[in-house]
Amino acid sequence: MKVTPSAMGMVSPQGTQGLEAPGSKQEFSNVLKDMVDKVTQLQQDGDQKIYGSQMGQEDLHEAMLSLEKANLSLKVLVQVRNKLVQAYEELSRMPL
Repeated sequence: MKVTPSAMGMVSPQGTQGLEAPGSKQEFSNVLKDMVDKVTQLQQDGDQKIYGSQMGQEDLHEAMLSLEKANLSLKVLVQVRNKLVQAYEELSRMPL
């Protein structure tokens, strides 16, 4: 299975392959904020499942899967950030 932002639930289902439908007025900054919020939520869920596992209330296997999902989503977010920085640097080198 290929890991994509949409596979991790980081992209809204209204979009097509991570893009908003034509005519959508969602700002790019809101998309990034939503991604960061989703990663934060996944990390908090993983922490809660680990705590529950330590207390004997959660399955360790489920807790580890939750943490790995959070880890992968963080890696995707970091790659998006790296691409944005790279694009900004490329634009800043362009002559006007």
